[in-house]
Amino acid sequence: MNRSEILTKITTQLGSLLDRNPAEITENKLLFQDLDVDSLDILELIVALKEDFGISVSDGEVKAFLGELARFVPDSSFRQSEALSDEELAEVADKLSVATMVDFVNDRMSKTV
Repeated sequence: MNRSEILTKITTQLGSLLDRNPAEITENKLLFQDLDVDSLDILELIVALKEDFGISVSDGEVKAFLGELARFVPDSSFRQSEALSDEELAEVADKLSVATMVDFVNDRMSKTV
C-alpha cells in the first residue's frame, strides 16, 4: 500500500469518526486543533489502525500511542525512545497532523513487508 492509499484510508476513517467530509481532511490539518479530535477519538483511531492496516500499536492507552507518534512530528526533539513527560505528550498532541498519522502507518507497514 502506498502513501496516497494510506492517506485516503485515514481521511475516510477520520471523516467517519468525526462526522466530517473526508475531502475536508487534508494532510496539514492538526488532529486536536483543526479537527477537534479528543482522547476518545484517538482510542477509536487506534482500533481502526489495527483493523484497517493490520499494524500493532502499543497496547494500552493514549499516552503510549502519542509517545510512538512523537518521532514522526516534524521539527521535533521527541525522537528518543524514553518515556515522555505529560507536558511533552501535550506538546506532541498539539503538533499531531494527518500527515503524522500517514507517516506513522507508512513506517509501520514498511516494517512488516
